[in-house]
Amino acid sequence: MSNTNLPSNTGNNSVNPIKSAGNIMSARNSALSSKLYSARVTRKNPCAIVILIDQSLSMQEEFKNGITRAQAVSDIVNDLFDSLIMKCQKEGGIRDYFQIMVVGYGEKVSIIWEGKLENNDWVSVTDLKDNILKIETTEKPKLTHWGETIMEKVNKKTWVNPCSSGLTPMYEALKMCKDKLEDFVYDNQESFPPMIFNITDGYPTDVKDLSLITEICSEIKSIKTNDGNALIFNCLITNGDEMLLPSVKSEKCFEENEYHEILFQASSNLPFEMKNIANQVFQNERFINDEIKGVIINSTINSLINLLNIGTNTALSNAAE
Repeated sequence: MSNTNLPSNTGNNSVNPIKSAGNIMSARNSALSSKLYSARVTRKNPCAIVILIDQSLSMQEEFKNGITRAQAVSDIVNDLFDSLIMKCQKEGGIRDYFQIMVVGYGEKVSIIWEGKLENNDWVSVTDLKDNILKIETTEKPKLTHWGETIMEKVNKKTWVNPCSSGLTPMYEALKMCKDKLEDFVYDNQESFPPMIFNITDGYPTDVKDLSLITEICSEIKSIKTNDGNALIFNCLITNGDEMLLPSVKSEKCFEENEYHEILFQASSNLPFEMKNIANQVFQNERFINDEIKGVIINSTINSLINLLNIGTNTALSNAAE
C-alpha cells in the first residue's frame, strides 16, 4: 500500500537523503561556528591584544617618504592606542575593554613598555590614558571642505618608541607570547579570543627550520577561550606586489617562496564577523565570500593600519555599553 504523503523518489523532485543530510550538517556547522567570536567584550571580560614588533637592524630601511620601517610601525601602534582610548571613552570614564601587551624582538626579546608602564606585562586602556610616555606637537596635512590641503598642528602621543638593532628572534617572541596568553586565558575564559599581530620585515634568525614558526603559531592558535581560538595575524612589510588577506585556496601561489608559505600557514582563518569588517575596511567583497587568511605579504603601511583596525573593530562591535 502506497502512502501519497511521502515524497516521490523519482523524477526531478526526488529527494537525495545523503545530500539532504549533508545540507543539514552544513547548516548546523554554520550555526555553531557563527556563535563563536561573539562574546560580549566587557571590563570584566576584556579582549587580549598582543602586538609583536620586529625591531631588527633591517627595520632601519626607509620608505619612499624617508621614514624608517621602525618609525612607521611605532607611529601606527601609537595611533592605534590613541584611537582605542577614544573608542573606549564612555560616559563616566574609560571602559577597559582590552588588555594589551607589546613584545619587541631584535637585539633582545622583551615586553617594551617604558616609563611608568615598565615591568608590566598587560596594560589596560586606562593605563595607556594615564601613562603617556611623551607628547610632541607636530604638523600633518589636512584636507579642508573646499579641497585645499593645509598643515594642522596635532599632538603626537607616544607609548612605544622605534628601535632597530640586532637580528630577528621571531620564534622566541612567539614563544613568549604563547606563555603569556596561556596565563591570560586561564583567568579569562569568558572573553573574546585573544588577537596576536606579528609585524615583521624579514626572516626569523633563531630557527634553522622555518616549519618551527608554523608549529609555534599552531600552539598559539590552540589557546582558546569559551568563545573560540586565538587569532594570529602576520604582516610582512617588504617590497613587492602586495598579497592581501589571500584565500585559503591560494596556498599554491606561495610555493615559490617558502617563508611566504610559512606565514600563510601560520595565520588564522578570519571568522565570519571579522570578514565583514575586512570588507568594510578594505572595500572588497571577496573577503565576505571567500575563506581568507589573516596575512599580508609585502604590506603597505595603510594595509597594516587596516589590519589592526579589523581586529580591534570586530572586538569593539561586541563591546557592552
